Amino acid sequence: MDDRPEDTDDTVLRPRAPARSGAAPAEPDLDDTIVRLVEPAPARAPLPLPTEALPIVEPPTAAPVIAWQLRVRGTTTVVPLDVPVVIGRRPGPPRPTEHPAPRRVVIPADRRDVSARHARIERLGESLVVSDLGSTNGVVVHWSTGANLRLRPGESCAVLPDAVVELGDGVEIEFVAPTTPQTPRPSEPS
Repeated sequence: MDDRPEDTDDTVLRPRAPARSGAAPAEPDLDDTIVRLVEPAPARAPLPLPTEALPIVEPPTAAPVIAWQLRVRGTTTVVPLDVPVVIGRRPGPPRPTEHPAPRRVVIPADRRDVSARHARIERLGESLVVSDLGSTNGVVVHWSTGANLRLRPGESCAVLPDAVVELGDGVEIEFVAPTTPQTPRPSEPS
């Protein structure tokens, strides 16, 4: 014999009763939770397709996305932003949750104000996004106009290409559009 108390928290499922004309509606059982099943509508036959050719609408052509690069000021280091970039003194291998795997920019170890994994910079669509990866001394975004913005650990911010990102100890990141070499025009015959 089972000494456990009776379970009274059951959900009762009842099919909808057929409608009877002239019958009074049944009183609901207020002690039960009732979930009424909704019966699906009858399926309709699909409409026939027209026999003439269907119009095809091409998607609008998007403006070409500028393939931004970042440059560490005072160095010749230029890094394309086709994948995310992690910057720090010891950025380490990619983490399992980082897709796609980011490029790593290693700042010299004598720059003690820069954390091991200091910041992440990536292009999302046409925007550039800077994220503080929990750094000790923070990330400061210097706008071309207006007040500077100090990111809190873990905070992200969309930046304009003319912004400068400061990591500390004089390490500054700027954004540049890649320069494409101009092909000389063929000379016209005289």
